[in-house]
Amino acid sequence: MSKAKKLPSGNWRVRVFLGKINGKKSYKSVTAPTKREAEYLAAKCAAQNKSNICAITVGEAVDRYIESKTNVLSPTTIEGYRKLRRNHIKDIEKIKLENLTNERIQRWINAKAMSVSAKTISNMYGLLHSTLSLLRPDYIPNVRLPRRTKKLKQNLPTSEDVMKAVHNTPIELPVLLALCLCLRMSEVRGIKKTAIDGDLLYIENVMITVDGKSVEKELAKTDSSRRVVRIPERLKNMILERDEMYATTLTAKAIYSRFTRLMKKHGFDNVRFHDLRHIAASDMNRLGISDRVAADRGGWATTSTMRNIYQHSFSPDRDHADRVVLDYYESILEDDQK
Repeated sequence: MSKAKKLPSGNWRVRVFLGKINGKKSYKSVTAPTKREAEYLAAKCAAQNKSNICAITVGEAVDRYIESKTNVLSPTTIEGYRKLRRNHIKDIEKIKLENLTNERIQRWINAKAMSVSAKTISNMYGLLHSTLSLLRPDYIPNVRLPRRTKKLKQNLPTSEDVMKAVHNTPIELPVLLALCLCLRMSEVRGIKKTAIDGDLLYIENVMITVDGKSVEKELAKTDSSRRVVRIPERLKNMILERDEMYATTLTAKAIYSRFTRLMKKHGFDNVRFHDLRHIAASDMNRLGISDRVAADRGGWATTSTMRNIYQHSFSPDRDHADRVVLDYYESILEDDQK
């Protein structure tokens, strides 16, 4: 609590911290004729505020946090929070904030580690931690999360593999848009004919699913996501020739399920629609596109994210590299035997 300060009027004032609202600290000023009285009233106010906050449940607290961020964070982030709330926070939603302890949180994490990935656990704990930072800044959890390991995709298809698999199918256009323009699912679904100007496509809208309904939003994931890319003539014509305004009216679930089935049919298991961005990033790397330009084109805020997460080596390239290195060492070993 802030120290009491004497005002020009002769009264004393104490600022009581109430928490954070939309990421900004919120205070309440308490004034009284004397310093002692001001400090007493401030302590009473702080205790009452803490009591009111601690009386609510974890579920109520998370709901309040999400609501406070609705107009601050991107629509996709908010929808992600809501999914975490429905699917994972519900396991501890009835616990009062005043009864939330490190042990209870750790038990929750341990139970979840049996069925969900380390990334999901990190995301759900991150939501809880942000909620506590907003409503219970006096409590900083001290728990251990499962270690996140990098998953290696040994059988990632090439662009040619993908194009062959989706040729003349209902998802050909959304898949080619994601692959050739390095777009996210929500960006593909948000493309309209009006976003095309000549050979340029303006990426400004996204289409997301909220409570089972498709909702268009003007805000993209980040500022860097708002971008302009050149669109191939064939893809442009495919969009303009459609009767509908949008490039696709399929839901994200429909596109995803059809894509994974097609890829599996062509010998590629466990390939996600989002992997198309990985393939696109790798293609740009193989073509010698600079990291900065590639990041701008794909809407990544930093080049490190693109390099560390999205760029992969395809099997043909790896096979060639392995053969070159193997031949090098074999030649040395043969020379050593002479």
